[in-house]
Amino acid sequence: MENLGYLLMATARSLKYQLQLALTKEDLTVQQWAVLQQLKIQSSNVNQLSIALGMDKPTVSGIVKRLVLKDCITKLQDPNDKRLFHLSLTTQGESRYQQAKEISDHVLTQFMQALAPAEEQLLRQVLQKLEEQQL
Repeated sequence: MENLGYLLMATARSLKYQLQLALTKEDLTVQQWAVLQQLKIQSSNVNQLSIALGMDKPTVSGIVKRLVLKDCITKLQDPNDKRLFHLSLTTQGESRYQQAKEISDHVLTQFMQALAPAEEQLLRQVLQKLEEQQL
């Protein structure tokens, strides 16, 4: 039997690879998709994004810079703190988010095809339980 930790990492790596291949056609990376998805939930700043996504600040800053250049997000300076920038999706960002969501949903559906609906539901419950334990 394979080590459970290795199996989880290998499965996640495989899913990430398949998603990256599909998103490349839309000129997005998995990391950019994660930022768009987080900003869809709520406007944020680099510090908040780095915590929410489990990435370091320089990585998030680079992703934000590329998404600003793609006109997917706006970066507005905080009037009370000149070092802080509020980030939110642009109209183009909303559109790119929707495209990426459809791609992500399709990739995940294909990836989970081997599971019966009850198995998929159980997997979701177990993963949610593990995630909640980490909070």
